[in-house]
Amino acid sequence: MAPVYIKKTSYALIIIIGLLVIVAADYIGLFKGINSYIYDMSFRIRSTHQPSENIIIAAIDEKTLSKLGRWPIKRIYYAKLIDKLSKADVIGFDIILSEPSPDDAQLAESIRKNGKVILPAYIDRQMDIVYPIKSFSPYRTVHLHIEQGIDSVTREIFHTLYYRNVQFPSLTSAMYETWTGKVLTRHKMTAGAGEQNGKGIFQTDHMMINFYGPPGTFRHISVADILDGRVPGEYFSGKAVLVGLTAPGIVDTVATPFSQQRNNMSGVELQANILNNLMDNNAIRVLNSWTKRLLSILLAVVCLLLFLQMSEKRAAAVWILILIMITALAISLFSFFKLWLSPSLFYFTSSFIFAVTYIFRLDEAARNLDMKYRSVTSLLGGNIDLHNETRSAKGLPGFLSAGGIDMKIQRLLWVEQQYEKKLEDSIEEKTRELSDALSMISNMNNELILRLTAAAESKDAHTGQHISRIGLYANKLSEALGMPSDFSEKIAFASAVHDIGKIGVSNAILLKPGDLTDEEFAIMQTHTLIGDKILSGSKFPMIQMSATIALFHHERWNGTGYPKHLKGTDIPIEARIVIICDIYDALRSRRPYKPALDHQKSFMIITEGDIRTRPEYFDPDILHTFIEIAPLFDEIFNTHRG
Repeated sequence: MAPVYIKKTSYALIIIIGLLVIVAADYIGLFKGINSYIYDMSFRIRSTHQPSENIIIAAIDEKTLSKLGRWPIKRIYYAKLIDKLSKADVIGFDIILSEPSPDDAQLAESIRKNGKVILPAYIDRQMDIVYPIKSFSPYRTVHLHIEQGIDSVTREIFHTLYYRNVQFPSLTSAMYETWTGKVLTRHKMTAGAGEQNGKGIFQTDHMMINFYGPPGTFRHISVADILDGRVPGEYFSGKAVLVGLTAPGIVDTVATPFSQQRNNMSGVELQANILNNLMDNNAIRVLNSWTKRLLSILLAVVCLLLFLQMSEKRAAAVWILILIMITALAISLFSFFKLWLSPSLFYFTSSFIFAVTYIFRLDEAARNLDMKYRSVTSLLGGNIDLHNETRSAKGLPGFLSAGGIDMKIQRLLWVEQQYEKKLEDSIEEKTRELSDALSMISNMNNELILRLTAAAESKDAHTGQHISRIGLYANKLSEALGMPSDFSEKIAFASAVHDIGKIGVSNAILLKPGDLTDEEFAIMQTHTLIGDKILSGSKFPMIQMSATIALFHHERWNGTGYPKHLKGTDIPIEARIVIICDIYDALRSRRPYKPALDHQKSFMIITEGDIRTRPEYFDPDILHTFIEIAPLFDEIFNTHRG
């Protein structure tokens, strides 16, 4: 009992430690790569969503640069653009305007006149804040920082950045607040938090970006078209406009979950996605980390209970099904409920439980091999050692050691070979003893039959070797008919007791020298019934055949025989064989009522008939075979005349 308890405790301890290691690995981000891959794939499976028509990108594209000159364009064009967009509710620039230029006065005037222009600041490599030119006096100053993953794919943003105790909202959050008049709840920076990462930057208000599609999903209007008046100013009424560079080869693009074909997205369209998320309140929500870990532990328990009840093959199928279901659940929650459930932790916990249960079963198999080895060895006397055997640990450790699996299998096979050899020798000896015993029983049965027959026919001194000859006739005739060998062997002895019923008939009738009266013949006929009564009811096939022959050996093919008046094939084959043998031997033998006949005369009576015997009495096939082997009958009679 104690070893079983210890083994179960060790198994439980292994599972607990393994699950804790997996949770710790998830905590430090070792599974982030797998999660990111499934996360990006979920976007592509979900496909594109229709973005808001009220978010417009004023694109500085190739057409604009062709018309206005190479990058960077003169700021006078920005001033004219702001004037053209005067009906818009808010204008956000995805362009850094920190260096002075000759046109700054006109731009500053347009910004002041519009009143809802938002410009970004940035932190340079020397960790200095670089603000827009002071004369611009934007409605709000914001940051453009985008959080890229370790694979350089952008999936998230922090809407609030603290640096040197200065709060910088993100461009999109500031545009949202300006556009809607709503104020977002922002988390305050705690004391000393800004210095935790060594750069003095503290980020809060995290959001996972719900991308609406690949590049080009949002409405782009060329700045050149806006300046040329091709788009009326009223079109921008009630809308938010993002101004940014989209010309290829110049713009700094970012990778997104839709960038599987290297179709990166411009920064300004990335901002459009984020702004649309704030407007629709449909950013991707992430399941709480500890809730996810608790669910993974629950899944591990369920898997453990399932796998312990299943065979290895079924457990493997269920494990694969669980992995597929986890993936399908994660993608479904993402697509329909905008909820991200990182699946890798569930992959690893369910896979770990499957591996552990499989190893446990392997351990059991290893221990069973050891037990079987000891069991077989004990059957061989307990002194069997494999030549040059390398000692290995018991159970699973022995399986995992160098040469362990091969050694255990080879050792068991060798011992089983020794046991099988010993078993074969024992079986051969027992088979020989059984064969001798069966042979002795068979000989006893045959001798008993012969002694019973001799006792029955001892009344008639003239019968001599009659019983022996009947058996020899029947044996040769059966072989000539193509009967099975065991049938031919049985009938040789079973036919010997065909007249055992005569033991119940008086000597006066049996030995009467003249013809029998009708009454006496009727009594004589009862010897078939008496013989059946003596022999019937036996479980032994030879005695059963003897009973059949004793009862039916006077039945005739044409139905004129006795005692049942059977006809044709209704008469058992063994009785049809014996009747022709019995009549032949009776014709050749001397009886109180007749002399002995020679072979030729006896053959003619059987094949042609006389007053007492007709060919119609016999089975035609048996009669035909008798005719073919008749010389053998004569030979048997002469050899065993007695």
